[in-house]
Amino acid sequence: MRKTIMLAFAAATLAFGAAHADNLTDGARAFQNRDYSRAVSLWRPLAVQGNPTAQNNLGIMYLDGKGVPRNMNEAVRWMSNSAAAGSSLGQNNLGGMYRDGKGVPRDYGTAFRWFSASAAQGNSAGQYNLGLMYELGQGTRPEPFHAFMWYALAAEQGGMPNAVRHRDSLFSRMTPAARQQAQQMVVACKRVNYKGCR
Repeated sequence: MRKTIMLAFAAATLAFGAAHADNLTDGARAFQNRDYSRAVSLWRPLAVQGNPTAQNNLGIMYLDGKGVPRNMNEAVRWMSNSAAAGSSLGQNNLGGMYRDGKGVPRDYGTAFRWFSASAAQGNSAGQYNLGLMYELGQGTRPEPFHAFMWYALAAEQGGMPNAVRHRDSLFSRMTPAARQQAQQMVVACKRVNYKGCR
């Protein structure tokens, strides 16, 4: 499962104030320096106050046992709070937990819903994971056109080599007419800023 610790500095500053953004930033710096206990101590108060980025990050720390003892119940709790608050990172990570059965019973339908929510916000990891669900028929029936569309959208954002590989593999197996239809789906989805795309 690809987990994402990321800080949305501008959004955090606007939503929670400069002090919160500073603690998010300082927590990220501590995490990068492998001072996991300090990262947890900076993120926990923000998570308790409802900051979805801090909730996501704290959930990952519990999932991996970094700075805190590994605790799947706490990981699910914090990731669920982040996802419910609308964090595309939390939604993607919670989707991964349901897909993989980590801390929760494996549930492809629930994973599909969380990946869909993340993808609709433009999260490239959520888009890639949703593409996988469509390609493999997990939580939905197999739909190669939709898989291609989500892989292509994720690939266009960069930093997703697996999305590029899967997109290209599907594309190479399509007829010329199917390729055109799939590419039109990508354009249409971008036009509506990922909202309502399947």
